[in-house]
Amino acid sequence: MAVIINGQVFGAEYMTTPDQIKQGMMGRKELKGCMVFDMGKGYHSFWMHKCLIPLDIIFVNKNVITNIHLDCQPCDLECDKRYTGIGDHVVEFPSGTCNNLKVGDRVNLNY
Repeated sequence: MAVIINGQVFGAEYMTTPDQIKQGMMGRKELKGCMVFDMGKGYHSFWMHKCLIPLDIIFVNKNVITNIHLDCQPCDLECDKRYTGIGDHVVEFPSGTCNNLKVGDRVNLNY
C-alpha cells in the first residue's frame, strides 16, 4: 500500500475502522511513510493528544490536497489546538515530510 504525491512514493498504513481512526498515532514513537485516514467527505478536526512525535497533516478531497498543517506538536489533555480541513481523507506524515507540498497537489491514495 502506498501514497504517491509529486512522484514521491510513501509506504502507507490505512485506518478505515472507527477504532483505527480513533487510535491513529497515539502512543507510537515512529511513523514510517504515512498514515491514511479514510474519513468520508466533510469537515474534520484532528488533535495531537497522546501523540509522541510531531506530524505534518494534510487534508485531501477527491485526490487533491485542500489543507496542510506543518510540524504539529504533541500535546496533553490541556491542549486545545486542533488541525482542521475539508476532505475525504486525512494523511499524517513525520514532521518535515510535507515542506515541499502545496494545496492543489494531486494525491494518489493507492490502496
